[in-house]
Order: sequence, then structure tokens, then C-alpha cells
Amino acid sequence: MRKGKAWPRWPQWDESERTLLGEVLESGRWSRSRGEVADRWAGEFAAFQNATHGLALTNGTHTLEAALAACGVGEGDEVIVPALTFVATATAALAVNATPVVVDVNPKTLCIDPAAAEAAITERTAAIAIVHTAGAACDLDALPALCERRKLALIEDSAHAHGTRWRGRGAGSFGSFGSFSFEAHKLMTAGEGGALITSDDGLRAKALSYLNCGRVEGGHGYHHPGYGSNMRMTEWQGAVLQAQLHRYPEQQRIREERAELLDTELATLEGLDTQAGDPRMDSRARYAYLLRYDPERFAGLGPRDFERALAAEGIELSASYPSLNQVEMFRAGNFSPRLRGGAPRIEYGAQSLPHAEHAAERTLWLAHRMLLAEPDDVLDIVRACARIQANAAKVAGRARGPRALVRRLGAAARRTS
Repeated sequence: MRKGKAWPRWPQWDESERTLLGEVLESGRWSRSRGEVADRWAGEFAAFQNATHGLALTNGTHTLEAALAACGVGEGDEVIVPALTFVATATAALAVNATPVVVDVNPKTLCIDPAAAEAAITERTAAIAIVHTAGAACDLDALPALCERRKLALIEDSAHAHGTRWRGRGAGSFGSFGSFSFEAHKLMTAGEGGALITSDDGLRAKALSYLNCGRVEGGHGYHHPGYGSNMRMTEWQGAVLQAQLHRYPEQQRIREERAELLDTELATLEGLDTQAGDPRMDSRARYAYLLRYDPERFAGLGPRDFERALAAEGIELSASYPSLNQVEMFRAGNFSPRLRGGAPRIEYGAQSLPHAEHAAERTLWLAHRMLLAEPDDVLDIVRACARIQANAAKVAGRARGPRALVRRLGAAARRTS
């Protein structure tokens, strides 16, 4: 066990945030409509990801909705989404009265399978929303080419991909829009917040109108030529994120180094595998370190029991997303009133998405803050996995239930540490 050691805190902050927040406070311009901090940060962030324009929004769910709306996706349309993602990737389509079409993922990268996406295209398809899962880029050669060939909008859900680069370009800069989140657990955070990036002037104007109550940039405050909502980020969030952005490159460098160390050391343990990364990536954000395991190599230890055993060793992690076809809302169809225009009903619960379902069951998500620790501390993750594996066979057969198993496993592991 870590014996009293603490993982690096998250979120991280210093006097930079305090200074910038103080400047906003003293300015009296706390709203984006009157200030300039949030817009300035959004422009800097867009440049960091190799895009021309950046827009600052309330959160990463609204960014996806605004992106689809700006691309003209709406009633009767379909949006193809990967099965292994947070629910907002799909509910954004519902928010604009489109139908999410769920497809399977690549079993190694856990990102959307381009072949599955292409096979799902129909005459109703208007967009493909891809997800750079845990910071690993989707195939950004195949997917933009597919969307260009089939005349579809490409939305890059880059909530995990701050700083990911593919052939020298930042994630989010390949599609019609790149959507980013700055929620409390993200790699840069203001508690909440979102950003849209694009290099298309026309799309930028449409998204800006949508997030600003349907107004036209530079127009009268009560002139609303189109529908929109209030999705404006505050200057407070912009101030925090400006400090977070300036700190981020060094944090990313450390996380990448620690993840490579884990890749090397975990490869020595049978039954453990890590999320693959495409070699065409120049850099890879590490929103989480994804660890897959084979229960047969751990005396049949179940996924939740393995999670509890790691937690008992002081390893911070969270469960995987469920596959979308297994999420209750989709399985039960509890959103049909939002779909109009004769859109066919999809029986999501009847879908078989084997790669996403298997990943949801067998993949553990280790918290990114652990990758900011010193190298020897990060290796505690490897040591914990080795202890669990060494002791699982002794206790699994005698365990009467998950809680009893973890108690026995923890006691056995402590005896051998």
C-alpha cells in the first residue's frame, strides 16, 4: 500500500488563478457580454489546438448541442455516435431533435470504428460525432475523409483530448467543430466550462448566434434573427482557464512520461492490457489511464471486485462508461417525444455492440492526477496490480461475496507487502 502517501491534488491552482480572478473582480465586468477575458482565453485555446476561432461556453454538453445546431442538424436527421462515451455525446443530438445512431468501437483504441460508422450512414445521416476516448485520437485520416466524401458534418468530441495531436494538428481542428469540456475532472478545469473551436468563419458565426440567444454579432441586443439559447461562459471561468492553459503543457509532458512508464512496467504482468494509441499521434492527452484485465489471470476476480481491491491499495479509479445501448434512457426509449418528423424508432436495447460492451465490463479508468506523481509513486500502481494478482488465487475460492473477498484480499496483500 502507499502507506500514507497522497496522490497529487486535483484541481491544481496557484497565484495565477488568484491574480486573474482578482482582475475580473476589480473590473466589474463579470459577464462575457461586457468583458474580454473569456473570449481572449478561447482564442488562445483554439490556437493551442491549431484552429482559427474559439468560443467560450457554459459546459461541454452545450458545446455539442451548439455545434450540431450550427451545422444545421435538426428534426428528422440522424447523428452517428460511438457506443462508448458519456451520454452527452448522444443527448446533444436529441437536444436538436435529431436521432442518435449508436455504433461500435475499435477494440484496441476504444474510439469509434470508421467502418462501423460508414456502414450506419443512411439518407437521414447529417453528422458523425466522434470521441477521442481518454485522450486517444480517433482515426483522423479516415473519418474526415469519410465525412467529406459523404457530405456530413464531423463533430469532434474532444472532452478528453486537450493537447492531443495527430500528424502535427490538434484534436478538434479536423472536423466542422471541436468540442471541449472543462468540468471539474477534466485536464483543464474551471469547475464547469466548454469551448468550441473551428476554422470556418461561417460556422463560427452560426455557433456564436446560437450560444448568445440567437443574436447577431455586433447587432442590437433585442435583435434575434434565429433561435438560440444562453450558453455564455462567465469571465470568472475564463480567468481560471487562462491560468490553467498556461500551466497545461508541462502537466501534459509529465502525464505522457508517466503513462509510458506504466505501459512498459504493466506489460510484465500477464492478463493486463492498456488502451492502444495510434502511432500517427504526435502527443496524447491522458484524461485517464485505461487498464484492461483478464479475470482468468486473476483467479476469476470480477471487475467490481478488482476495482475495490485496487481502491484498498490506494489506487484512485472510476468505472468505465456503460455502452450506450445499455443505458436505461436508451434501452427504454425514454426520449421519444423529442423525436419528430417521422424518424424511425431505434431499439437500442436490442443492439449488439460487442466491443463497447466488453470494454465497459473489463476496462478500469485510473485518475489522471496520479500521472502527475513522481515516477516511483506511479509505479505503486504496478506493485498494487502485482500484489492483487499474487494473492487473488489464495482468497477467491474462499470468498463468500464481494465484500468478504476484498477484505481477505486486502489482508493477504498487506501480509506480502
